[in-house]
Amino acid sequence: MLIIKLVYHGKIQHIKTNRFASLFHNEKGFTFLNLLFSFVIYALIISSLTMILTFLVTNSQYDKDLRPYEWELFIIQLQHEMKSSVNWTVKNNVLSFENKQGQLISISKYNQLIRRQVYGMGHEILLMKVETLNFERQQAGIKMNVSSQAGKEYTHTFRSYKDLSIK
Repeated sequence: MLIIKLVYHGKIQHIKTNRFASLFHNEKGFTFLNLLFSFVIYALIISSLTMILTFLVTNSQYDKDLRPYEWELFIIQLQHEMKSSVNWTVKNNVLSFENKQGQLISISKYNQLIRRQVYGMGHEILLMKVETLNFERQQAGIKMNVSSQAGKEYTHTFRSYKDLSIK
């Protein structure tokens, strides 16, 4: 009957938890050890989480898609070269222009990459994993459409700042 009353009022559970807590109550340094143990577990979880997240992010991109930094570098490089060039022409999806030294530069698609040639010679690779490349002459400049092998579309418009007039 006494056990039923104790169970009904929750005192047996209270006594058991007090016995467990009292085992560590008198030991010196328990809170510091507990803090160190918790910190080590927390550090392991956080370090594992960062490794898992970086693995997921790098493997979540399609293998046949362009990497964002490669696309940005390609645009910056081509824009820098075209800034000081003249006589931009587009013919059969080949962009041609003359650079500062007077050399005829052409940008075209070759197999699954975009290449740069000087006087129709050479083979400097600018971008890989390209399915289609289209150049379109516009009033504001030249619009470039690139489709990756994964099917993602990329566009950029190169503007001629030499043709602009200040009024």
